[in-house]
Amino acid sequence: MRYIIFHLFIVLALVFLNACTEEIEMEFKSVQPQLVVDAVFTDQVREHYVILTRSSDFLSNEPNPAVSKATVQLRDAYNEIVLEELHDKPGVYLIPKSFRGIYGQTYTLSISGVDINEDGVEEEYSAVNTLYPVVDIRGIALGWSLTQGQKAWQVLLYTKDPEETKDYYAFTLYLNGESISPKISETEYADDKYFNGNEVNGVWVHSVVEEDNEGNPTDHVLQLGDWVKLEMQSINQDYYEFIDAVHQETGIKVPLFSGPPANVPTNVSNGARGFFRTYSLVQDSIQVTQEILDQRE
Repeated sequence: MRYIIFHLFIVLALVFLNACTEEIEMEFKSVQPQLVVDAVFTDQVREHYVILTRSSDFLSNEPNPAVSKATVQLRDAYNEIVLEELHDKPGVYLIPKSFRGIYGQTYTLSISGVDINEDGVEEEYSAVNTLYPVVDIRGIALGWSLTQGQKAWQVLLYTKDPEETKDYYAFTLYLNGESISPKISETEYADDKYFNGNEVNGVWVHSVVEEDNEGNPTDHVLQLGDWVKLEMQSINQDYYEFIDAVHQETGIKVPLFSGPPANVPTNVSNGARGFFRTYSLVQDSIQVTQEILDQRE
């Protein structure tokens, strides 16, 4: 009797599940293409770039097509330059080393001579950002961490936050000169809400993950003699909120059926996407010693 009842329950469950199953066809509307701007300008003496692409449909597996032959200009209160497109990299426009960001200056990026929606009318776009000074890094340290199964080195920051201003920071990390956090979604960020005007003594701001919480090793296992470099960027509130939105939209959604994805904010006009970011930066490095590696024990 129990055997019969059990199999009857299974049959009824299958019938119920089958009755609740419905095939759904999802249709995604094509939208007008948009200009996508990826531009960075800092206080460092180095070449900077503005990358222009055209957005693709949601289901496209191809990279966004480059936007070539645009007129791209960058100006402050005293100077204006026209950026040259790289011959071997369509859609990439060069800001030369001779044009360096200066604290307190406001910079305007202008883009014209493009017809993104291909209606025969050229559009114009612009973005404005101000470059703020950054405080010095007094030092960094490495501390071994085993949290929820993840094996990682905590990168600890020592500095002093200025009291008179509201400050926002972003942090990127390098291992032996190679960036291990090149994407915006891998950039760590913080404001000074909890330490405004105070000494920052060993605050955890980034990580070198050697093994994730599922036991999978990474390519970033520290060895004796390795160099770890932390870059601290002084950013404004708009860029801080842009990074936060990128993290929200690219991270794991909890609960699973949370709200639909949304476009992250932008500071580029005329319906474009992306961000023109300006910031000053400082860097500090630490070499991996045997004493540091002994923390793994």
